[in-house]
This record gives sequence, structure tokens and C-alpha cells, in this order.
Amino acid sequence: MITVKINGQNKEIKDNTTVADFLKDNNINPIEVTVEYNFEIINPESIANITLKNQDTLEVLRFVGGG
Repeated sequence: MITVKINGQNKEIKDNTTVADFLKDNNINPIEVTVEYNFEIINPESIANITLKNQDTLEVLRFVGGG
């Protein structure tokens, strides 16, 4: 297990978890969110290639319109 800061909170996840795995495990559709990995917005096509490491930071942002 590793510890990753996700949306400001520490969370333990399995070793060798990719960003895509994390989103899938948490029922998050990658098309509906923007992902910031270690303070950089990542391309949606890259999420399967990024393996989370201990002490990484992940922000999952969902934009909502309003009126």
C-alpha cells in the first residue's frame, strides 16, 4: 500500500495503481473530469500510463455549470 493525497486528503491505495485504475475503482468517468497529477494537468490519454507513487498528489476536478 502507498499513501497518495487525493483532493487534499491522504488515502491508502494499492501499489502499482495507475490514474486510470484509481478513477475506475472509484466509479469516476475519466471523460467527465480533469485530473491534476503532482500539480500538472494531465492529458486524458495519459492516465493509463501514469502509475501513482507514494506521496503523489492527485486532484480530480469535475466542472459543473450553473445559472
